[in-house]
Amino acid sequence: MKREVFYPPVGIAHVTNKLSDLILYKYNGQKKIIINTSAQPNSSPHLGTITTLMTAFALASKIRDDLKVETEVQFDELENSPAETIEYNGEIYYKDQRHSFIEQETKEQVNMQRFKEILEKLSVSANVPYSIRSYNEFQNNRYVRRAIINIINDKEYFKELLFPSASDLHIRTICPVCGLGKKTIKKLEEKHNQNEMTLKGFCPTHGLYEINITEENQEYVDINTQFRDLTKGVAMLEEDKANNTLTIMLDGGDWSGVWAQRMHTEGLVRLGFTEFPIRFFAPVILDWSGAKFSKSLYLKNEAYKDINRAFINYDNFIECYSDKGIDTLWKEVKSWIDEPKKFFRNYSVDYFQEIMGENNHE
Repeated sequence: MKREVFYPPVGIAHVTNKLSDLILYKYNGQKKIIINTSAQPNSSPHLGTITTLMTAFALASKIRDDLKVETEVQFDELENSPAETIEYNGEIYYKDQRHSFIEQETKEQVNMQRFKEILEKLSVSANVPYSIRSYNEFQNNRYVRRAIINIINDKEYFKELLFPSASDLHIRTICPVCGLGKKTIKKLEEKHNQNEMTLKGFCPTHGLYEINITEENQEYVDINTQFRDLTKGVAMLEEDKANNTLTIMLDGGDWSGVWAQRMHTEGLVRLGFTEFPIRFFAPVILDWSGAKFSKSLYLKNEAYKDINRAFINYDNFIECYSDKGIDTLWKEVKSWIDEPKKFFRNYSVDYFQEIMGENNHE
């Protein structure tokens, strides 16, 4: 017997009937509204990543229809995520998705095949175009690089704000020859002024090197999640102003709450901004205990052995349910966007097991 599902309104769901109404205070006839979301291409995406991508396209479709404005989904590919770790003389180094290989292809190329397949399917279903921005392109953005320099110039404050339990700010360099980077940095070796900074690094194979960061140059710098979240907000605000666009950040709900307020909003205030990007957070997919259904836990120690294997990654999902299963998920996620009381809550893997209906895989 199918169980009854309840949707008690919480928080902002009490005061809005349409998600598109929540952007009207910033919508002033801009030529395009962009929904930005991101993910690490470190594996075939799991259920939580898939539903977050679906949320981005469903939201873009809803806003387009409600406001009669052009919309687009911008996918930030985080190929800077570690793909492998290597130990040299007791120090841990890493190679990212671009510099780690499976036979003749990089892991980035292999894993992005799945993401591109999903993005293409969702673009067709939602009738919404999309673009892919690599992390390399992101870190080359002049507004991102200016923000990094400004943060370093105020490093004592930002160390306490962004890294309260660490010894220093976390900015990584990678060897310009082989791409090897140091995984853990206890003390940031840098020198800076108002317009540039220099980072020092060491590669066990190629020795000492320096990376110079200015607003205009393109030497590679690897920043972690806190830095990226804050600098992305800076770049969005500046580019929206320059391009007459309105960009909305769409992340999983595990990045809401204290994280969004502290790392993002308070950081922007410190950098001198008085306005902030609109942020939406997709429902979190939970395991039976109420914890986030985590891709990283599965990748590290093969957790979730008792969960339907279709939910572990996209390949399994298609094998179990085919494209009809994707259509079922898409219909479900679209219903979240159509009714705010369904959007502002989380969902368990047990719930998804039930909504797959007759397609359930034993």
